[in-house]
This record gives sequence, structure tokens and C-alpha cells, in this order.
Amino acid sequence: MFYFSYLSSKKTILNAKLSGLIFLILFSNGILAQQPASPLVASFETYRKMKEETPFKLDWISLGPTVNSARADIVQLDETNPGTMYVGFGSGGVWKTTNHGVTWNSIFEEQSSVGIGDMELAPSNPNIIYLGTGENLKKPRNFTLPGTGMYRSDDAGETWKYIGLKDSWSIAEIEIHPTNPDIVFVAVLGHLWTKNENRGLYRTMNGGKSWEQVLYKNDVTGANEVQISPTNPQIMYASLWEVYPGISGENSGVYRSSDGGSSWEHSGNGLPSGPNIGRIGLTVSNTDPDKAYALIDNLNNARNEAAELYKTEDGGLTWNKTHKEPFKIFPGIGWYFTDVYVNPENDEEVFCLGVRLAHSKDGGKTFSFIGGEVTRMTPSLAQGLHLDQCELWINPTNPNHLALGNDGGFYVSYDKGLTWVHFNNIPTGEFYDITIDQANYTIYGGTQDDATVYGPAKELNTRFPDPWKYVWIDPWDGGDGCVTQIDPVDPSIIYYSRQHGDAMRLDKSTDEAVSIMPKLPERIKDTLVFNYMTPYFLSKYDHKTLYHGGNYLMKSTDRGDTWDAISPNLAKSSNPEKISFSTGDIAQSPLQKELLYAGTDHGAFWVSQDGGTSWEENSNGIANNYIRSISPSQHKTSRVYMAMTGINYDDLKAYVYVSEDFGKTWKSIVSNLPNEPVNVIREDPKNEEILYLGSMRGVYISIDRGKTWSFLGENIPSAAVADLEFHEPTMDLVVATHGRGIYKISLQPIYEMLEQNLSMEKDHFFEINPTPRPWYNSSGGEPDYRTIEKATFSFWLNQSKPLTISIFDESNQEVWKTDLTGNKGFNQFRWDLVVKKQSSDAPYFVHYERFLQTGNYTVKLSTGGKTLEQAFEVLEAKSPYLVRDGY
Repeated sequence: MFYFSYLSSKKTILNAKLSGLIFLILFSNGILAQQPASPLVASFETYRKMKEETPFKLDWISLGPTVNSARADIVQLDETNPGTMYVGFGSGGVWKTTNHGVTWNSIFEEQSSVGIGDMELAPSNPNIIYLGTGENLKKPRNFTLPGTGMYRSDDAGETWKYIGLKDSWSIAEIEIHPTNPDIVFVAVLGHLWTKNENRGLYRTMNGGKSWEQVLYKNDVTGANEVQISPTNPQIMYASLWEVYPGISGENSGVYRSSDGGSSWEHSGNGLPSGPNIGRIGLTVSNTDPDKAYALIDNLNNARNEAAELYKTEDGGLTWNKTHKEPFKIFPGIGWYFTDVYVNPENDEEVFCLGVRLAHSKDGGKTFSFIGGEVTRMTPSLAQGLHLDQCELWINPTNPNHLALGNDGGFYVSYDKGLTWVHFNNIPTGEFYDITIDQANYTIYGGTQDDATVYGPAKELNTRFPDPWKYVWIDPWDGGDGCVTQIDPVDPSIIYYSRQHGDAMRLDKSTDEAVSIMPKLPERIKDTLVFNYMTPYFLSKYDHKTLYHGGNYLMKSTDRGDTWDAISPNLAKSSNPEKISFSTGDIAQSPLQKELLYAGTDHGAFWVSQDGGTSWEENSNGIANNYIRSISPSQHKTSRVYMAMTGINYDDLKAYVYVSEDFGKTWKSIVSNLPNEPVNVIREDPKNEEILYLGSMRGVYISIDRGKTWSFLGENIPSAAVADLEFHEPTMDLVVATHGRGIYKISLQPIYEMLEQNLSMEKDHFFEINPTPRPWYNSSGGEPDYRTIEKATFSFWLNQSKPLTISIFDESNQEVWKTDLTGNKGFNQFRWDLVVKKQSSDAPYFVHYERFLQTGNYTVKLSTGGKTLEQAFEVLEAKSPYLVRDGY
């Protein structure tokens, strides 16, 4: 491969004419145009086809929550219309509001990319938007989602066109020419976990029709930042970051162009160098093209002194550190931050993003921290400005107007950070794990830096306050929530965990929490280590027994007060390629108390059939990837299912297995699944033939134990599924996504179809659950829309056809009907019980909607002269004011 803009680590100035000539030669030969497509493109086509053709078109219901928000990586506002705002979540898509954040819409749906890297509005036309896919935070947690390239919208996000850079995988920054929206630069980090050549800085001069790689170092160094001078677009600055195999290296550095990006020279005089230079953020003055700032993660220093801010006033010929004292804004985790911004009207006023938001009024000599008072759209226990800052937007015409994205979500200030509005009304929670209290259908979930929350299995309605609450929250208004377990005997006892095995036991009756993090017994002279997401569970056989998975399997029989190691070091596989750091998942058989399983982050699978006294490694025939999910059968003791993901290793294939002999031999059951990472597999608790699986883009079902798979449900976005759990009393399946919150679906029609062995050649109308009518307040007699619950009519059609659903009262009078077209297979129609809508010009008119009265009804489903019937009961609703906190 030829590189027309190769730069060594030493100062090199390229000849722009020669560069352009080589570009024309290479482009005419098709070399530059032929990047390999991401494997996510092919798997997306399979996903899309399976979603379209599935017979399981049952409705997923969004449960939220919104109260704890999620990590916001992108913030963009239309300065000509400040009520129009955009916020992007790394794994939760891009959302837009046109009414100052009262309501939001997801605007980047059903695309081949799930992860979002960067997005930019064209300065000369805010309706033109460029979006780069692929998350750029290198987090080894199995949820750093790669992308498939660049997209463009010419209608403010209504529609999108794919415009290339197929092999980019991770896009860090987009910069658009201030007056020509067709000239765009894209900083491509590339593959985060492996080497690749299609990384560096790219430019298009024609709106994405073609691209040229204008700055490249080597196959381990990507581009992190590019900034164009607003007053002289010929001058620009860029940074490279050695992103593989670690987070720093000698190839990281700053570069400068004075000819519109055609040629570049290394700009390192005065900047730190050496083997441990990490991520570098840049900004350039809005009035002086020769004045710029560089925020550097200099890991040659002590970890807590890695942050350094430098300034140039001569166009990058020389740089000087702005501060004498250590700048402690990202102790050892600068890979997460290092963005720097300058006030458009005062280039001595600088903002630096780290754990906190740093602010300088004297060009970086001294700093203060911006906090301010925060008002939340959804009130919660959180009080301040969340930590871990990801992106800042400063209004070019009013620098007091700020928009900030961080791990806690999206914030807007109109007084330069004295006060903020937190828009925690968007359902984009990045969940790791969920647990269901079977007794009262309360759902508990741990999230990425937004703590652990709990709430009811009620449909999301963003018109009203979110009913979800925090189980716990740290002093900085967040914290990583991982696994939660509820004591089935004493539900006031809640076990929860944070990153790296930090486990806690909470007694809600006294509001006291104690640490129960395991330690190795003194007899074992080794170090106990945990993966970031540490598996643990409460034994179903004894509510006081806990298992906790590090590189050793730890067990407690006294609720976590004391622990013992019941395994050898499970990271030490007999296969050198499977030597691991720690366990990825652990499990206990629901049929045999002594049967334990453990799987590691590099594909070592262990089994003990005697409660941990002896262990056998059964790792043959499976990949060397992260074992994310172990599901022992609930129907046959020797059967176990397992799913692993390779996303931490840039392996984007599907890995799903079953063993009938405790893992001695394995069989792949990937079958017709999209070839994309799988996070979780579960066996149905009632029917051994049914399996459920959560992948990078959704949920799949098999009714023949993995021989064939179908996409499950409708109305669920393309999102990474982190966990699946059953609420057995209602036959609901609840899923946690890493980016779009929590959803539920009723499995009742599937059970009814299979248990009664109903023919697929005939139409069927399934049993209807009783539905409460909205509660009417006693003073005004108006419905409380917070209490609306929809009736669900489920049916099977032998082919796609038009149909009519009619409601008849006890006197056989028709009170309501609707016409629709059903699909072949399972269908659902969800109805809000509104039988009449009306309006009036009377000044005090109410009763715009009339709801079905309480009582017993008959629902008739008519198709082509045939009618099927089901009984339907409408219940009296309970007052929301009488419902207690326990849901």
C-alpha cells in the first residue's frame, strides 16, 4: 500500500503538488476507494432481513428509565435556533429536540452502525450534518461498539446517506470547513484492539464522494483531533494518538498544516515526547490562527500529574506549558478526556475536560473548576454536575451559553456554568445487568457510571416524572453499577456491586450499607483480581450463600461477611492462548447444588461437580474470547449453554455453544444468526426447546434449541443487549440494553401456541389479560394520564391479511372497532382504551378523550368472514397516590 502523506516522527514537510498527483494516480486505480467493509455491514443485512421476516412480531415495551440518564459523548446546538439541540450517546444513538429539550426523538435508527463516534453541524449551514460512527473511548468492557464509517444528512437529520470510510471502525473527530460544507476532515482512530492501516486523518473536498488520507503515521497510530482556524481555514492543527496496543506511545504527537490540509509538518518543539504520550486534544483561537492550545495526557509523568496544557502563539513553531503547578484533572485516565475549548470571543479563556470541568481566564496559568447548581428535568437523588466530561459546546455568539456532555448525560447552561439544566428525560441507559424481584415485579439494574436503579415494569411516559429511583449513588452523583441481587427471604437486603469486584450489602430497613468485597485467605499466596464487570450471584439454594468470580471463585455462607476461595487460579489455563486475567461469568446449576461453572475473559471454561472441591477445564472446541454468559439448563443436568464475545479483541463474530456433557464437548448453535457479537443466552424456564439470545443489535428466539433462530419482537431499537431475565408470574421477558434502557415483552402468546400445539395453518386469538381503566381524580373527574395502561390483543395469522378488531359490551352492543393489516405469524395490537375523541371551542371544555368503562367485554377479531372471540375485563384503577414505594 502506498501512502501519499506518510509522516515520520521527525519533522517532515510534504510537497502538496506531489501529494495531489499521487492521490490522483491512486484514486484512478481504485486503491484509495477500496477499504474493506466492516463485518458489521454484512451482519446488519442479516439482522434486517430476519427482523422483517420474523413470525414473532410481538411488541417490546420501553420501560425507561430516564432518571439516571447515560454517557453523552456528542453535544451540538444550532446557534441560529437554540431550541434545536442534538445529543449523541456512545451506544445509545443520536437524539434531537426542537423545543428546548421538552421532547426528544432518535434520529439515527436502523443503520449498520450502533456505536457513535462524533457528529458535527456545518458552520455555514446547520442543516448539513456529518456523523462518524464507532465509539472512540477504548474501554475493555465488551460494549465499546465499532462503526462502519461516515454518514451525511442534508435535512437536519431527517435522512442519512452513507459516504464511506468503511474500515474506520472508530472515529474520534469531525471538522467542517467554516464556509464550504463539502470540505471535511475526519480523525480516524481505527481498530482499537488490533493493527490496521486505514487510520489517520482523512479529507473530502466533495462532501464525502471521495476521501484522501492526508496524515498517516503507522498501523498502530490513529488520528484523535483536527481543528481548523475559523479566520484562516488554510491553517489547521491535528493530533495523532498511538492507540494500540495500549493507550500511549512515542508516535503520539501534534501536526500543523498551512495549505488547507494537503501537507503536514510535525509540530513538537516544546511539547513532551517519549514512550508514553497519550491522547491529545486541540483548540485554535477564533481570532488568531497562530494561537492554539494542546491538552496532553503525558503518561511519562506520575499518573496524577499526567494532564498538561500547552500553548503556541507562533503557529506551532514553539509550544510552552501554560502552568507551573500540576494539573490534576485526569489521574491516569486521560484516554477518556483531553478535550480543550477556547472562548470564541476571548482566546485567553480556556475550558479543559477531565474528571471535572476546568476553567481558566488567564490562558491556562491558573484554573478553577465549574460545578454550579443543577436542575433536573426528572428530579432524583443526584444533586450536582456529574463527573467525567466528554464534550463541550460554546455558543459562538454568546459564550455564556454552554452545552456539556458527560457520563451523567446532557447539561445546558446560560450563565457559563453557574446553573445548569440536566436533560435526564432521554431513555438511553447503558445497562450492564438486571435483576427482577419476582414477588413484586420490581426491576433492578446497574449502569455505566450512573449507579444502580430500581423501578416498576411500567411503560415509559416521558410526559411525567420517572418513577425509577436509585438503589445507591456515589458522592459524585454516579458510579458504575454492576450486578444486583435481592434476598428472596428478606427483600430489605440488597446486594449490589461496583467496578472491579467492589461488592456491597445494603439493609434498606436501616439504610445501612457495608462492604463485602472478597479477600483471599492467608493460605493462598497470590493476588485476587477482578474484571471491570465482576460476576457474582446469590445461591438459589441458600439465601445467605454468595459466589463471587475473580481469578479465583470465592464463596461466602454468611452474606459476605467472610469468604473462602473454592477454586484454583482459573486464569491459568493449560492452553497458552487462553491464559486470562479473571472470570467473565460464573453460574450454579438450578438442578444440582454442587454443579458450578466458571468462564474467563480468554475462553477458559471450568466446571466443578462437587461444589468447588475439584475443577476440570473443558475449553476444547471453543474460541479464545470473553465468556460473557453461562446458562446451565433448567431441564437437564449435564446441559449447559454459553455465549462469548470477541469485541474486546476486534473479533466481531457470533459465538454461541451448547454442551450436553458439562462442557467436555461443545457444539456451535450460531446457525442462521447474524454474525455479530453475542452477550447473553438464556434457556426458557418452562420449555427446554426455547432459547433466547441477546446480541449487538437485538433479541433472538429459537424454538428448536438453537437449530434455527428468529428475531424476537417489534418496536425495539437496534441496540446491544446486555442481559435477559424472566418474570415468571407474568411470563414476561425483560431485557437490558447498553444504550437504550430496559424493555419487556410478553411470552404468553408463544407459550399458548406451543403448549396447546396450535396449528400454524390457522388463525388464533390468544387470551387477553385484564386491563385497568385510567384513574380519575376525585375532585375534577378527569383521567390521570400517568395511570394509562394499554390493553394487548395478541393473535396468530396464517398469512398477512386485513382484519377488524371490535369491542362489544355485555348487551352485545359494539362500542369500538379498528381496522388494520396483520402479518403472517404472531401479531399484537395495543390499545389505550380510548373509545372517542372530541374537541370543542368552549373555553372551559374538558373530556377530550372518552375511555372504555369498567366491566366485562367481548373482543372479536374478524378476518375474511371468520371471527374469533376472547373475553376482556376492564378493571377499576388504583389511585397513584395510594401506591407505596415498593411498586
